[in-house]
Amino acid sequence: MANYTLATIARKLSASNRGRFVSEDSVYQWVKTGQLQVQRIPYNERGYGKYPYVVEESHLIDVLREKGFDVVSLFPTSQ
Repeated sequence: MANYTLATIARKLSASNRGRFVSEDSVYQWVKTGQLQVQRIPYNERGYGKYPYVVEESHLIDVLREKGFDVVSLFPTSQ
């Protein structure tokens, strides 16, 4: 299973939902409310966006499914 940064998640959701922009801040709100479980990336690593966290793909798919996103089109090989 792959891991996804919050920046990657926001980009994938924005690209798949024409006309609906999803920001890193929106995805981070899911982390703050406890809906999305993450692992912190060490401070000395760069290039992961505004919030240095990663999410396991299987958990991300479950959360997105609960939120009503089309996970089949977002993750076609993992179904």
